[in-house]
Amino acid sequence: MELAERAGVGLRFVRDLEQGKQTLRMDKVNDVLALFGEHLGPVKTDVV
Repeated sequence: MELAERAGVGLRFVRDLEQGKQTLRMDKVNDVLALFGEHLGPVKTDVV
């Protein structure tokens, strides 16, 4: 619960994140990652 409060996201979101849900909002993921000095963003690949 503390992680959710500090990141400003809901407890359910943290549970979904921990359980590896494949469809999560990137902005909320970044809210959590910001607590650890990290962020998520698009990465260009050569795969077509």
